[in-house]
Amino acid sequence: MFKGVKKYWFISIGCGLIAAALFYVYLGQVEEKYRPDDLVTVVKAAQPISADEVIKSDQLMTEEVPARYAHPNGVRDASEAVGKISTGDIAAGEEIIKEKLVGEKEKVARLAYNIPLNKRAIAIGVNEIAAVSFNIQPGDHVDVIATIDIETPGSSGDPATTVLILQDIEVLSVGVKGAAADKENPGAVNTLTLAVTPEQARPLVLASERGSIRLMLRSPVDDSKYSLPAYKINNFIQP
Repeated sequence: MFKGVKKYWFISIGCGLIAAALFYVYLGQVEEKYRPDDLVTVVKAAQPISADEVIKSDQLMTEEVPARYAHPNGVRDASEAVGKISTGDIAAGEEIIKEKLVGEKEKVARLAYNIPLNKRAIAIGVNEIAAVSFNIQPGDHVDVIATIDIETPGSSGDPATTVLILQDIEVLSVGVKGAAADKENPGAVNTLTLAVTPEQARPLVLASERGSIRLMLRSPVDDSKYSLPAYKINNFIQP
């Protein structure tokens, strides 16, 4: 008798599994039948993203939504957002909009995005002589040499001293904003913006405020560095 009851239990379980499978297939058919034909993939923030943050892949998720609910300028592929910088705060679940991303091409419009990590942008006033006849361009590297009066105890004569204060400094921008720095308008080049560390900024500012500076344009393939003593007027007559 127990064996007969056990047989019916197996039959019941089998029928239940078949019914569940048929119901699952039915649900899939219903879902497919009423599935919108205009679904598009959108990229959303999986977690809050702060302004000026480099976006990583684990901060994003994708979702399919009807086209009428997708932003026309939204990102459709996560790879289009990874590695770019957010221009504002993005809430979790918010669709990623192209206008809120800054890539390599868009960086030109905002100097702050071109400053290397751990450095600062600082502008200095230049003329044609100091700026190597206006041949310096953004992306070039320069050395900075300063002439400043340095009076030392017991010394005599002219205190003017020339010192190589900075080497291999990147030029971020040339000229004044909104003015063309070219041969037709050389007067536009009256400033240079350099990328320096806070430590490098101090001698640069002091030299530009209390003395005069000249820039030496470096070759793109030259990474040499020099350790030179200060040069004074008396050095011209010393044997």
